[in-house]
Amino acid sequence: MNTKTSKAIQELRGIIGLTQGEFAVMIGASKDTVASWEVGRNKLSSSFARRIALATGVIEDDLLRGRSPLTTRGFAARRTPFTAETFKSHRTSYWGSSDETAARRHLKHCTDALELLFLAAARAGGDKGPSRLPAVADSFIHWCEQTREDFALEAGIDEQLAQRTSEVAVQKSYREWRRQQREDPTACRAMGFTDDPTKDDNESLRLTTMTMPLWRPGYPMRAPNPGKA
Repeated sequence: MNTKTSKAIQELRGIIGLTQGEFAVMIGASKDTVASWEVGRNKLSSSFARRIALATGVIEDDLLRGRSPLTTRGFAARRTPFTAETFKSHRTSYWGSSDETAARRHLKHCTDALELLFLAAARAGGDKGPSRLPAVADSFIHWCEQTREDFALEAGIDEQLAQRTSEVAVQKSYREWRRQQREDPTACRAMGFTDDPTKDDNESLRLTTMTMPLWRPGYPMRAPNPGKA
């Protein structure tokens, strides 16, 4: 790896005031990867340079070529020195004042792009040809699964899904509840069913439970409407 590039990464990290571990988290790399760039053991890839530029506002070509001092895009796209102040400005103006603000802002932007892709894929075949949508949707689903794994987002996703719980009511006759208890006792316990021998088979019983959607890219992951059996 170009020793100038190694120094450029060290310079960048020093300007923004992050440890190797903190910097690694921000760009989705391991701490060892960042260390390997800084000692010149591994080459900085163009994809990681692009990601670093997106996260910090530095010009990616400065990193790849090892230019010093580092620069950023200023007014009218002119290069200006990259400083702690320009980094903070980039984080606020491009990403948002908080992590949640950034997430919601870029969720909207990415949703716009996804809508255009899906609609274009649906219409690509025209009236006479098959749609490309199944292939495009599968590609997106695969990306979701891979991203979840690559960035270890399981816990965060589960936390979000846990906030989408809703109350679901199910009404059945005691005959149906008893049959389900024999066939699927786990589901009956989850619904809170306890048999009452004094109840006639034809008598109705309405039970409610809280449900949480499962992680299933390509399928609805919102809680069902309350009261829907």
